[in-house]
Amino acid sequence: MKTLFLLFPYTMLLLLSACISSEGIVPQSDVPVDNTFQLSEHVQEIQEDAAWPTDQWWQCFQDEQLNQLMQLAVSQSPSVQESQARIRLATSLAAQTDAALSPTMDAEAQINRKRWPTDYFYGPGELGGTTSWNNTGLLSLHYDPDIWNKNSLQSEVALSEIKKQTAKSQIAKLNIESALMSSYIQLSLNHDELELAQQAVNTYQEKLDVIKAQLKMGLNTEVAVHQAETQLADAEAKLEAVKDHIVIAKHAIAALLGEGPAFADSLKPPHLTITDEVSLPSHIPAELLGHRPDVVASRWLVFSANKHIDIAHTAFYPNINLSAAIGFMAVNGSVLSVFSHDKLTYDAGPAISLPIFDAGRIRGELSEATASYDMTVALYKKTLTEAMQQIADSAVSLKSSLTQSATLASAIKASHQAYLHANDAYEVGLTDYLPVLDAKLAWLQQQLFSQQINAQVLQYRADLIIALGGGLTTEDDGPKQAALRYQEKP
Repeated sequence: MKTLFLLFPYTMLLLLSACISSEGIVPQSDVPVDNTFQLSEHVQEIQEDAAWPTDQWWQCFQDEQLNQLMQLAVSQSPSVQESQARIRLATSLAAQTDAALSPTMDAEAQINRKRWPTDYFYGPGELGGTTSWNNTGLLSLHYDPDIWNKNSLQSEVALSEIKKQTAKSQIAKLNIESALMSSYIQLSLNHDELELAQQAVNTYQEKLDVIKAQLKMGLNTEVAVHQAETQLADAEAKLEAVKDHIVIAKHAIAALLGEGPAFADSLKPPHLTITDEVSLPSHIPAELLGHRPDVVASRWLVFSANKHIDIAHTAFYPNINLSAAIGFMAVNGSVLSVFSHDKLTYDAGPAISLPIFDAGRIRGELSEATASYDMTVALYKKTLTEAMQQIADSAVSLKSSLTQSATLASAIKASHQAYLHANDAYEVGLTDYLPVLDAKLAWLQQQLFSQQINAQVLQYRADLIIALGGGLTTEDDGPKQAALRYQEKP
C-alpha cells in the first residue's frame, strides 16, 4: 500500500501531461532523397572515368611557388583563423552541454556567530537575546534522469554545431585557396602578356624606324609616320598597363597571405602546367556532392533543426529532477559541535514539473522549431541545386576554353607561317620590310589571344575543382540521410 501511495503522484502527473497537446504541428518540408543527378548533354560530352581532385588540388598545376603560397595562405589567413576559433568555441559549449548528462555534486559550509533577536515575531524562541554559533555543512547531489532524452538531444545539437563550424572552416579555407589561385593565374597571364607586349613595342619601334627611313627616300608619307607613332604609343601604354597589372596581382597575393606590399617583391613569375585532365562521371551521386563543405554545413544545419523539434516535444512531458543532501546543522554549542552525530541532517526526493496551461507558449515553441526545420531544408535544397549548377557551368566553360585553345593553336601556326613567308619574300626582294613587321605583329596578337585562352583553361580547371569541393575525402562528411528526415511523434 505504501508503494502504491508513492507511485500515485507520478501516475497523476503522467495523466495530466495530456492537458497540452502537440497535435497538428509538423514540418511542411522534407529533405531530398539520396539519388543521382543527371548531367546535361553538353557536360556529358567531356565525360570519361572520374579523376577526382585531391585535397591539395593545386599541386596538379606543378608550381612549387604556388604550393608554398597555398600553405602560407591557409595558415595565415584571418578568415581561417576566425573559423578555427569558432570550432574551439563550439567545442567548449558542447562540453558545457554534456555536463547536463551527468550528476552534479556541491559542498557548502558556513560558520557564523549570530546574535538572536528577542522580538516576539522574529525571535527564535528560547535563543532570543543570546549569542551562539550558527553553523552548517551540506553535501548535495543533483541529477536529471533525462527520461525524455532532452539533455541527450541538446548534446547532439552541440556536437552538430562543432561539425558545422568545421565545415565552415573548410569553406573559408577553400575560399582563400580559390582567391589565391585566381590571383596567381592572373599573375601568370600578366607575365606572359609582358613578354609579348615588350616584343610588340620593339616591333612597332622598328616599324616606325623603317617608315621614317622610307620617308627620307620619298617612299612613304608623313601620314604613315604619324600612324606608326600612334601605334607605338598605344603599344607602350599597353606595356605599362601590363606592368601595373603585375604589381596589383602581386599585392593581391600578398594581401591574401596577410602580408604587406613588400612581400610582393619576393614573388617570381609563375610556371603553371597541367599534365592530367579532370573528368566527371555522367551521373553525380548526391553523396559525392556531400563532400562540398557548403553542402556539409547545410546538412548539419538540417540535422540540428530536426533535433530542435525533438527538444521542443520534450516540453510537453513532465520534467523530473532528483536531488539529495546530507550534512550537519547546529545553532548552539561550541564551534565544532556541529559535527556531532545528533546534528546530522539529510533529505532526498524528486522534483516534478508539468505543463498544464501556458497560453500556447510551448506549442508556439514547437511551431517555431518546425518552421526553422522547413527553412533549413529549403536552404539545403538550394545549396544542392547551386552545387550542380556550379559543376555544370565549370565543366562546360572548361570544355569551351579547351576547344578555343585548340583552334587558336592552329591560328598561331598559320600566323607564324605567314610571318616566315613574308620574311622569305623580303629576303628575295619581292617586298619591303613592312609586310614582315605587320606579319610579326599579327603573330604576336595571336599568341596573346592564346595566352588569354590558356589562362581561362587554368581558371575553369580550378573552378571545376572548387565546385567539386576542393578534393574528395574518404571520411564521413555529414550526418546520415535518416538523421535529416523528420519522424512524426506518436
